Amino acid sequence: MRQPVDVTLDALFAELDTEWRAFDEELRGGKLKHLELDSDKQTLIWHRHKADKDKLLQQSFYAKLQAHDIADVFRFVNEKSGFLSAMTPLQPRYAKNIADEDSLMAVIFAQAMNHGNFSMAETCDIPYYVLEATHQQYLRPAMLIEANDQISNFIASLPIFPYYSIDMDALYGSVDGQKFAAAAPTLKARHSRKYFGKDCGVVAYTLLANHVALQTELLGANQHESYWVFDICYNNTSLIVPTTITGDMHSINMANFAILYWFGMNLAPRFTNMQAQLKHLF
Repeated sequence: MRQPVDVTLDALFAELDTEWRAFDEELRGGKLKHLELDSDKQTLIWHRHKADKDKLLQQSFYAKLQAHDIADVFRFVNEKSGFLSAMTPLQPRYAKNIADEDSLMAVIFAQAMNHGNFSMAETCDIPYYVLEATHQQYLRPAMLIEANDQISNFIASLPIFPYYSIDMDALYGSVDGQKFAAAAPTLKARHSRKYFGKDCGVVAYTLLANHVALQTELLGANQHESYWVFDICYNNTSLIVPTTITGDMHSINMANFAILYWFGMNLAPRFTNMQAQLKHLF
């Protein structure tokens, strides 16, 4: 952004010209096995790569893994990453007792699975007033984000993490929204006939990288998801920083390509209709 836009555009046009010439050469040379040119219709035909038949390999691998209770997995992750240490009380001076790990786990389970503290108290040996006090003191967005960052950073430090990438030269991040119907009217709950019928709901807009959820924003169902692509990438506080952002057609607007380019990222959306997009590429 510190140089004239004409200079930036000239450099991008030169890069695009080089890419098109390389693409044309590879296509004519038959190196692009997933693309075929129909000479009569003058259209490109895309073929999906056939997936390897590795079901037997997967079954033999996962058969060696023992099934564990979700609470045991929770304790194991906390032992390795220490993410529960990020849950600090809202009022440290007035907190009579520091919440133990079991109470924090029970409250997180109760909210994540939508059971509520009362139902959780009836099914565990922790009194309701303890769960409610823990919920009020410890569960808030800032602490949950910090705890999630600790888990994400620990996963990024594992040797296997780079091998989840679809491209070893670039770390891909994916953005998409998951729709949830709202049980009660809230400030962000909006109508959407497509997803909720006559009910209201919200959208959990999430940034993922190598199966790790890095950041989530709660949106109204009436908001276009593309308005939040830059925000969710820019506000990512974990050490996992994707360089290429992909998403569905809802991630596209007239500004996102330029904005992400200015901030060192690349927007590579998944187009549903390649023929329709070819008309706008050159």
